[in-house]
Amino acid sequence: MIIFLNGAPSSGKSVIARELMRQSERPFLYYSIDHLVNFWIDEKFVAFEDEPKSWFFHQHILDTEEIPGATVEGPHANQLHWDMIDALKVFIQKGYDLIIDEVLWKRDIFQRYTNALCQADKVYLVKIICDLIECERRESLRKDRYIGLARELYEKVYVEPPGYDLEIDTTAISPQISAKQILQFVEKNEKPQAFLDTIRQDLSFKPLLPEYYHLMQKWINTPHVATWWGEGKTWSFEDIESKYDSYVHGFKEINGKKRPIKGYVIFCDNIPIGYIQYYDAYHFPRDGYQLLNLPPSLASIDLFIGEPEYLGKGLGVALLKQFITQFVWQHFDNCFVDADANNAQAIHTYIKAGFSIHKELSSTKIICLLRKK
Repeated sequence: MIIFLNGAPSSGKSVIARELMRQSERPFLYYSIDHLVNFWIDEKFVAFEDEPKSWFFHQHILDTEEIPGATVEGPHANQLHWDMIDALKVFIQKGYDLIIDEVLWKRDIFQRYTNALCQADKVYLVKIICDLIECERRESLRKDRYIGLARELYEKVYVEPPGYDLEIDTTAISPQISAKQILQFVEKNEKPQAFLDTIRQDLSFKPLLPEYYHLMQKWINTPHVATWWGEGKTWSFEDIESKYDSYVHGFKEINGKKRPIKGYVIFCDNIPIGYIQYYDAYHFPRDGYQLLNLPPSLASIDLFIGEPEYLGKGLGVALLKQFITQFVWQHFDNCFVDADANNAQAIHTYIKAGFSIHKELSSTKIICLLRKK
């Protein structure tokens, strides 16, 4: 389980996190962005104004209304931030429960978290808000804060995704009450949706290129893909090259004829997670049966999600709907899939994506499904 707190500096996240740990019957590990800035690098590496800026550096700035603010940045610090997120991924993979305290002041911070959070069975996204005047008052009382940072980041923190499962306003309530409200919410809501909704909305497709062959090899040899795509063998890199080189150029040779086929790598939050392809269903012979009583304008698609941590998150339904709308309907009026009758999860996904069963072929143990434009 992950409880992910996002909010402006001095909005109360850190004290709420510690209170969550005190009140919870479940043991949590706690990671805060404060660990990165305040506790891990000695302050002699934090530069001010015109000092060398190799790690963190602090700058006073003025906004458009000449109101002072502050930023804390640094080239090495940015890379350390990304590396810490990768380290958290290992903890999540190992099954530890985490409270994460972040300031999502730009989009790519949360994108860096996506793959790590996909390792967890549950992710609760909690928005911590607080009146700016109160944030600044707290900031002025603390000895570990750069004055002006709350104001500088306040308007940026909530602009980009994600959505949230719960919102807590700490302006007038104590950390104890805030933590209690979060834990009560977690206990009553077994299936948080905000994280899943966020990643389902950030799917994209890039044409298959040779640079993705190493991923294709890994994916096709992964057990959950190999069962349906592996053809009963272990695929070498040369096998991938041999099969997919023509796909990169937009065709597959069938009986001496070049038949168009379009292959794409599926991305979630800019992370490659699988493969999808489409083609004219009538150009490719079927194994053990023929296409009968189907409309003339007919595409066929095949796909897999190769990264195991992205399974079971509703991405298959979302990416099918998006891909068909974005690509298939530009050239065809109907879309066809043939699924192994034993692949219940795939059949369920296709039906949720708008397909209906056209025919069950007992002789080949194939279920044919059709979706109309």
